[in-house]
Amino acid sequence: MSKKEETADQKAAMKALRKERKAWIKAAAAKVKGHNKALRAIREQLKETPRTVPEIAEGAGLPSSEVMWYVASMKKFGEILEADQDDCYFRYQLSGGGETDAD
Repeated sequence: MSKKEETADQKAAMKALRKERKAWIKAAAAKVKGHNKALRAIREQLKETPRTVPEIAEGAGLPSSEVMWYVASMKKFGEILEADQDDCYFRYQLSGGGETDAD
């Protein structure tokens, strides 16, 4: 097989693979877009003042359980910090004075 035929076969294989996985790629991209939108909404809630998970959820229009997962992840990666405690809820604030590099 010549180099030209080999390249044509590879191009055809890649085209078939893209077509086969198109729906999966589209679904994954939509999921990432949703995650980014939720993270932006959470950051926006924390921009001015520290808030509890229920306050963040109410302001961002997201379920508290979902916000808790995002907050846990953001805390793990140092994007937010625990501030003071309000009854049984911690308040969270953006680390670095409210500025993030993730946007």
